[in-house]
Amino acid sequence: MHLFTERWKVINIIAFIIFIFAPMQIVMAGTKNSVESLTVFECGKIQSPDRSLWSPGVDVNVAHKMVASCYLIRHKNGTMVWDTGIPAFVAKKPKGVSVAGGKITLFLDKPFPQLLEEHGISPASIDHLAISHMHPDHSGNANAFSNATWYVQEAEYAAAFGLMAKKLNFNLKTYNKLKDGKVVKLNHHHDVFGDGSVVIIPAPGHTPGHQVLFVRLPSGPVLLSGDLWHFRSNYENGRVPGFNFDKKETKNSMAMIDSLITITGAKLLLQHDSEQNATIPHAPQSLR
Repeated sequence: MHLFTERWKVINIIAFIIFIFAPMQIVMAGTKNSVESLTVFECGKIQSPDRSLWSPGVDVNVAHKMVASCYLIRHKNGTMVWDTGIPAFVAKKPKGVSVAGGKITLFLDKPFPQLLEEHGISPASIDHLAISHMHPDHSGNANAFSNATWYVQEAEYAAAFGLMAKKLNFNLKTYNKLKDGKVVKLNHHHDVFGDGSVVIIPAPGHTPGHQVLFVRLPSGPVLLSGDLWHFRSNYENGRVPGFNFDKKETKNSMAMIDSLITITGAKLLLQHDSEQNATIPHAPQSLR
């Protein structure tokens, strides 16, 4: 039994090394300036009377506000969207839409597809689509991008179109058109443009196939967090929301991605953090 345990320790260490250094080799060898810009869009707001939903045991009954962020990446060889924001129908509800038994309220001014149109981009023209995970505040307008090639971890795909979807609070209506489109199922990191400039990296735990995105901008690399961390204090203290699919997997992903950030010097963009997002240029401006 002791030998079995030790063997699994070795396997876990090897897996950690592969997880960190396989994508690391790609991102460190990336072609400079092949990404032209990264444009951030505010794709809704989220309010809750209890911040401890995301930080168990801390800030109980403290009111909390977050944003839902979406991203357009312009690469010399095409365009890519990362996350699609809160569903369009929420914009028709001035008082918002209550979810999670009234613990969370979603608000939306303009749906992401409309924001893109106003930015001069047709959703139908997007070449590549990746979604950090299939919760509705991230996949809410996914069907608008059914022409794009969709990159999804196989575990997330299975959950999204299987019996687990309801348990995970996925909303099939927001992404059902992607199933019969151009789907690339992943079980590892993926170099979208083949030059190390835009790399999808698995970071499971929040959901079965949660993933994050590394983007090499001319000004330096950034890491889009998905829901690996929702806001700064959770990142600094390594807190895991109580509703995550797998706490241990989340912790492992946090350690691995934090190591990748340290090694590459990437700036972590916390997609839900209102305070950080207030300091970042949004459309029509872009990060370069």
